[in-house]
Amino acid sequence: MAAPTIRVNNLVKRFGDHEVLKGVTFQILPGRINFLIGRSGEGKTVVLKHLTGLLAADSGEIWYDDLELSQASPKRLNDLRLRMGLLFQDGALFDSLSVGENVAFPLWFHRQARPRQAQARAESLLSELGLAGAASRRVVSLSTGERKRVALARAMIMEPEILFFDEPTTGLDPLLSAQVDELISHAQKSSGATVVVISHDIAATLTLADQVSMIDDGKIVASSPPVELRASSNPVVRRFLAGEAP
Repeated sequence: MAAPTIRVNNLVKRFGDHEVLKGVTFQILPGRINFLIGRSGEGKTVVLKHLTGLLAADSGEIWYDDLELSQASPKRLNDLRLRMGLLFQDGALFDSLSVGENVAFPLWFHRQARPRQAQARAESLLSELGLAGAASRRVVSLSTGERKRVALARAMIMEPEILFFDEPTTGLDPLLSAQVDELISHAQKSSGATVVVISHDIAATLTLADQVSMIDDGKIVASSPPVELRASSNPVVRRFLAGEAP
C-alpha cells in the first residue's frame, strides 16, 4: 500500500481557556521528509499528537487519503496506527528488556511474531543502523546516540509507511545531531516512508527537508520547500531562521 497523503484542515485545539492551535492547515507530502518547525511552546507536539490520533481536535479535519480521523472507527484508527512508526524525544525504551527485545517488541505485541523470527529481524535492523552485535546489551549501557539508533530500529521494525520524529536532536551536541540527521535520511531512503519531523533545529530543517511547514501563534505561517523558506519575506520566518527572538 502506498504511503498516504496527509492533509490537515483548520485544526483547532484548546486546553481550558488557552487556544493552542488556531486553525492549522497544511499538507504532508507522501514519500518525502516533511518538517514542522517553530519555537518551543508553539504547538508542534500538539499537532503531532493529533496526527497520531492521541488527541482529538476541537474542530477541523485530518485526512489520511480518504480517511478522516474524527470519523474513523476504533478498528480503522488502530489499523492506521499500525502503519505508523514513532520515535519519541527520549527514545522511550524499556530498561527491563535487552536491546534486541526492545526492537522486536512491536512484532511480538502487534503481530504475535515467533520470537526467533522477530529477534532475527531486530538484529538485522540493528546491524543496518550500525549496532551489529548489540542485541544482547542492556539499555542502561547505551550512549545517547546508541539509544536513538535503537529507538529508530524499533520504530522501523513494522515497516511503517509513516515515520514520526518528535524533536529528535533536542539536547544533543552537534556531532550527535548530525548522526541523527543521517539516520533520518537513511530511514526514509531505505523504506520510502513518509517522514514527519517535529523540530526547531534550523540546520537540520534546511539540510534534510523536502517540505517545511512553520507554526507560529497557533497557525501555519509558511509551507514550502527549504529553498523557498530561505527566501521568504515573512518577518516571522526570517527572525526564526536568523535565530532571533520574536
